[in-house]
Amino acid sequence: MFLEKNLSKLIIFTPIILIILVTTLVTFSQIRHLEKKFLNDREKLKQKLIYEEKTKLSQKLNSISDYIDYKNFRNNEILENRIKKRVDLAYNIISNKYNKDTGIIKQDKIKEELIYILKEIKFDSNGYFFLKEIKEDKIFARIYPTYPLYENKDILTIKDEGHKNFLNKCKELLKDKKAGFISYNLKKLNFSNNLEKISYVKKFEPFNWVIGYGEYLTDINNEIKQNVINRLNSINFEDNNLIYTIDFNKNIIQGYVDKNYSYKDLYSFIDKSIKNKEFGKTNFYWTKNYEKLFAYKFIKEWNWIVITSINLKSLEDTLIDILGSKQQEEDKFIKESIKIAFMVIIFGTLLTFLISKKIESIFNSYKNSIESQKNALKNINATLEHKVKEKTKELKEFNKKLKDKIKEEVYKNREKDQILYNQSKMAAMGEMIENIAHQWRQPLSTISTASSGISLKIDFGMYNEEEIKNDLKSIVDTTLYLSQTIEDFRNFFIENKHKERFNLVDSIKKDINIINSSFKNNHIELITSLEDITMFGIQNELTQAILNILTNAKDVLIEKINHLEERRIVKIQTKAVNDFAYIYIQDNGKGIKKEIIDKIFEPYFTTKHKSQGTGIGLYMTREIIIKHMQGEIKVENRSFEHEGIKYLGACFEIKLPVNIEAV
Repeated sequence: MFLEKNLSKLIIFTPIILIILVTTLVTFSQIRHLEKKFLNDREKLKQKLIYEEKTKLSQKLNSISDYIDYKNFRNNEILENRIKKRVDLAYNIISNKYNKDTGIIKQDKIKEELIYILKEIKFDSNGYFFLKEIKEDKIFARIYPTYPLYENKDILTIKDEGHKNFLNKCKELLKDKKAGFISYNLKKLNFSNNLEKISYVKKFEPFNWVIGYGEYLTDINNEIKQNVINRLNSINFEDNNLIYTIDFNKNIIQGYVDKNYSYKDLYSFIDKSIKNKEFGKTNFYWTKNYEKLFAYKFIKEWNWIVITSINLKSLEDTLIDILGSKQQEEDKFIKESIKIAFMVIIFGTLLTFLISKKIESIFNSYKNSIESQKNALKNINATLEHKVKEKTKELKEFNKKLKDKIKEEVYKNREKDQILYNQSKMAAMGEMIENIAHQWRQPLSTISTASSGISLKIDFGMYNEEEIKNDLKSIVDTTLYLSQTIEDFRNFFIENKHKERFNLVDSIKKDINIINSSFKNNHIELITSLEDITMFGIQNELTQAILNILTNAKDVLIEKINHLEERRIVKIQTKAVNDFAYIYIQDNGKGIKKEIIDKIFEPYFTTKHKSQGTGIGLYMTREIIIKHMQGEIKVENRSFEHEGIKYLGACFEIKLPVNIEAV
């Protein structure tokens, strides 16, 4: 029936389709050949332009690196020349003044004027003159900016290793020479650490003076860095070829970045280069969509990374300009081919139409049979609609029963979660009672000792009023401390589902206050590195979750680490990244076995004896973090280093949105 019904259409459209197919295949093969050649030429030209741009970027970065190397190479030479010139200048001034006034003015008066002149000479804030006078076995500081309080006093009495080293080097140098350079480490004003310094000293024999001038290497290094930054800022690049400098922590030192562009992938690639120590060459990075090419080079001595980039969209414009004429030829060829194909299709259509008219009479004989078949089809459709309605009704009833069943199961799950939550609170109360005992033990001992002491003193008549008052004050202070301890623990158990804005560090410190005595009694060291973060959520539940992890870490360390042989350590760290707060809690308890690490958040799973734990603490911690705080929690075994020693243990990582309302 299909062939009879569609025979006229088949006769009309078959030749047209064949003509279109043949014409299209021939035209397409020609266009494809031309386009392939065009794309090949385009790709070769593009690779050439990209290579040239990479060469330019590399040359620019190499020139900057060479400039920095040159400045560093000249560093000591520049510094020594500057220091020597300033000391020679001061020496010539006091020599001329001395020669002019000797025999006219008293020696003491000449000294005073020369010291005043030297104090008044100012160059900049980086260096200063110092003047020492040697008398027998003493050295008096006449000008001494490093230790102003010691001026006109014997500086041999200064108890400072850096200062003693400086004096010894001066003494050794001036034994055989009248002037020279010395290098030493000495404290800088307003700085706590010793810094490397270079000084030039020269002996003024008429007064047995030692004149000197020194500068810290950090100051000239900072000058060189600023010169480099100024030079980089003065370099003019096109809009699509900017340059900026960052340190290894991704802080911007010079230049600016596009605020609308994410540099996360680029910085991850740079971190891999740092890890692989690829410091001596120019490195390149393509963006995922190949729109930008970044080139960067490390300045290892300063922990700098100089970065420049090119927007490859500009290369597309260049390619269009160069290949414009070829593109026009290709477009012209395509248009001509389409015109020819269109003419062939029109001719074939007309020919087919004439043929179809001759065979149209064949279809007239089939009209009656087609109409009868249509009526039969209508009856079938009516029956089918009735059956569809019946099935639809049955499906609705089934869906209703399914919804009721789902509601029932949800209610059961909520009841189960409430039971687990109550069990978790009871377990937490047990921990709290233990922690209260730890917190109270020392204060109660203090009260008992003070009370017994007062009683003994009264019995033996060995007391005085001031001692009694002090002992009673100690008892009162200790009682207040016990009261505050009860208040801290009472606040922990207050039910509060209200979301509020709170400080994450304060919340963690509450946990530390609660468990600190228990940690100390079990010889557990607590190391914290807390970044100040304000967030929005349910503070009490987060406090309970963190306390569960700390309690778990305590139990693991007590079980696995002998404190007489090895330190017990728990490390807490917080940091903010974008709109999330991260909490890391790590111990050195040797880690969790691989076969159970994926099960520790399951309800009632525990490795402890049934008398020591129920196995719901970490489960409730996960429920609080994920369901109540919309966060994430995971655990893995990690190693860390503390005071030069490496440790291995479990690390719980918690990721929380800073503002739950935004989630």
